[in-house]
Amino acid sequence: MNKIFCYELRMIVCSKFYWGFAAISLCLGWQILSTGTVQGVGHTAPFSPWSFGSYLAQMLPLLSVALFFLLWSFFSGKARRVETLTAATPIPPARHLAIKCAAAATAWLVLAFCTVLLGIVFLLVLFGASVPVTALLAPTLMVLLPVPVFLLGLGLLLGSIRPALLLFVLIPLFLLLYLLPLPAAVDLLGAEFFTAYPLSLSTLDPGFSVPGSVIMGKLTYTLLGGVLLLYTFLYKKGRRMKSELMK
Repeated sequence: MNKIFCYELRMIVCSKFYWGFAAISLCLGWQILSTGTVQGVGHTAPFSPWSFGSYLAQMLPLLSVALFFLLWSFFSGKARRVETLTAATPIPPARHLAIKCAAAATAWLVLAFCTVLLGIVFLLVLFGASVPVTALLAPTLMVLLPVPVFLLGLGLLLGSIRPALLLFVLIPLFLLLYLLPLPAAVDLLGAEFFTAYPLSLSTLDPGFSVPGSVIMGKLTYTLLGGVLLLYTFLYKKGRRMKSELMK
């Protein structure tokens, strides 16, 4: 299994698409950091968790697009031809899909880590010891955890049923989540939260805090994505058992 995982991960990381997205992500990250983050958001310091969370939330749409293309590669014509070969092997399709999912998640996390590292290094160079590096972990998890779990769960389920659903369901849903002015509790991307919520607090440059409703919203997206992932693997397992019974 480790060999298959390393093969799938190498196929992703060694592609021109992946390196192109990495370069674009770093360029966009530098642009956001040097023009917006450095000024601070919501009357907070540039090195505050609020400003750092805003930076990551602005990077999230591009990172989500990268994850969508990784999902699409699972169900491309080439992938479906390979699937007919792997179906004849002892490896169950559900397990093979889980390995591919783990490889895609790992590759995406590397992109996300580069984005986080860029932001931290940028702030440390400018502000030195004033940067509360450990305090930046909370907004990082808040921004980067729910989205990949939810998109992977929903995307894998839709692609397993019919690949075209990725285009006709997942992309419109993502655009709605991105464009509509949603309440913070149900806003998956959550860029507005980091700029608006500090202004609603009574103190200047407040400490980082998240309302319970927002925490519940993020946990709901994460749990829903996990449930959809589990259902997809069971769905693939059931399809294989059904095909074996029909032979």
